[in-house]
Amino acid sequence: MSFKSLLFSSQGRVGRKTFWVWNVCYYLSIVGFAQGMNVLAPGAIHILLPAFLLVILIPDLLITAKRWHDRNKSSWWLLLNIPLVIGRLSLPTLDPATAAQPSLLQNMISLAAIGCGLWILVECGFLKGTSGDNQFGKDPV
Repeated sequence: MSFKSLLFSSQGRVGRKTFWVWNVCYYLSIVGFAQGMNVLAPGAIHILLPAFLLVILIPDLLITAKRWHDRNKSSWWLLLNIPLVIGRLSLPTLDPATAAQPSLLQNMISLAAIGCGLWILVECGFLKGTSGDNQFGKDPV
């Protein structure tokens, strides 16, 4: 699979190794970008970081979709990411002096995000894909 189709296509399958390499690069790039922008443009980090996250969200979802395909599941399983995004957006501020107690709704969203995140981690990160060809393409090994 070419680098372009890996990052910008939902067709095909990827194995666990590709999934893990992508995720390590994904999180390292976020940390590196945030650190760099904190030095170069600290006043604009609140605008630049979300923009960067939106840019790399597409390849992240497409690679995860291909990992679901390797498990012989459709891209609709990407919907499990919704509670993760909502959970991140609903977290109270990290400053304990100004943080309010999380509401019941925030706690429920956080629990749903943890459950969905664990499900994605186990299914995509640890479980073997379908042996041989499946409806989504050839075995990525």
